[in-house]
Amino acid sequence: MREYTYSPHVDFFIEYVGYETNYEMSTFHTHHKYEIYYEVEGTRRYFIEDAAYIVNAGSVIMIGENQIHKTGSVGDGPSSRIVCNFSAEYLQEVVDAFPELDFFTFLGQEENHLLSNITVKQQNYVYSVLQQLIAIQGEEPESHAARKMLLATLLLQLQKMCETQKELGGDNGRVTNRIVDQIQSYIAEHYAEKLTLTGIASQFYISPYYLSRLFKKTINLSLIEYINGVRIKAAQSLIEKTNDSISTVAEKAGFMTSAHFRRVFKDATGLSPQQYRQYFKRVNKGN
Repeated sequence: MREYTYSPHVDFFIEYVGYETNYEMSTFHTHHKYEIYYEVEGTRRYFIEDAAYIVNAGSVIMIGENQIHKTGSVGDGPSSRIVCNFSAEYLQEVVDAFPELDFFTFLGQEENHLLSNITVKQQNYVYSVLQQLIAIQGEEPESHAARKMLLATLLLQLQKMCETQKELGGDNGRVTNRIVDQIQSYIAEHYAEKLTLTGIASQFYISPYYLSRLFKKTINLSLIEYINGVRIKAAQSLIEKTNDSISTVAEKAGFMTSAHFRRVFKDATGLSPQQYRQYFKRVNKGN
């Protein structure tokens, strides 16, 4: 068994991850990279932004830049998947060679997060390409070229599959609940304020116990995990767009202390707030 580890300092990362029993990702996370996730075996629940999806073997999850996400178990059986992270910069030469093509936008669109209505032949194609990407070793120019061309081709094919799924009018796979949707809207408006399980429950005339169970069952996150996710997104935006101090960012995003903010932020992004600001400036230099 290997525990999935995101590496924020590289532009391309891929690995096969397998678990013999149920596994819960310890925290949500986000990164300045896109993600392709292929479920090889088992069933998982995948949380992306404000939605949750049931992911079965043969399904593909696609995530855009800076979208909060996390996976959780469904049942106690084994599961395995391939996870691939990559930056836009990684495919810059390919993008420059074909300026008329958009390789990335579709990855972050909600209707494309779960690609499940695909044939077995299409599933096998995705799996085969990802296996080839894992197998390519070495840092010589030939290896770099092979990886980039394979990945670019896979993106074009995934985009076509998404278009076909949309044309067929299939369900986007999102797990929904009316009360949870309302609570998510409430948190989006009030994340900068002090929020508690008891306080939110009273706003919706339900018990804290019921709210806690309902939230966890629907989107596979505790209420505090979800609130922290919303706050981290807000903090990222502040770090990227303002020169506010880290303590000011923490306060504006709703964190009670700077120390707590730094811990949660690093858990979510793999970087401290200061490192994140430096990293963001580096990757956007010249833009």
